[in-house]
Amino acid sequence: MNQLPAALALLALAVAPAWAENYSDPTAYCRAVGTIDRPDTRYTGRKLPDWMAAQLGLTPDQDKMMEWRCAGGVVLACLYGANIPCDAKADTRRRPTTAIRRFCREHQGSDFVPMYVTGHSSVVSWACDGARPVVTRVGDVDAEGYAKAYWHPVQR
Repeated sequence: MNQLPAALALLALAVAPAWAENYSDPTAYCRAVGTIDRPDTRYTGRKLPDWMAAQLGLTPDQDKMMEWRCAGGVVLACLYGANIPCDAKADTRRRPTTAIRRFCREHQGSDFVPMYVTGHSSVVSWACDGARPVVTRVGDVDAEGYAKAYWHPVQR
């Protein structure tokens, strides 16, 4: 007799409670899910709870000014601001795009290539050595692919 269907059914029953459980607190939610880019349907609380708003210097109604996610069971938050793309993973490409090459041809010797040319999600900084694009700095990226400089742990 094949025991595989019975084993799969038992496994499904064991895992189902974790997937069926809902969380209204980001801390408990992150402890349960571990790592996730955005809260899923298991999170039923407000996007910006009072305690998190206080830590971020926001009011609870300013939830459009931030994002949060889970990494290793910890809540990480990012505040939108000038050139801070909380909703995107980091672009780590070190090959100049057509736009970067064009910028350097038009602005030879420039000390930097602006973010409107590189893209706001890039962690690679560029300059122009004459008309040739060169990498000047590369920012750190976390295990999930987000720029480390923008994401910070928050705790209840």
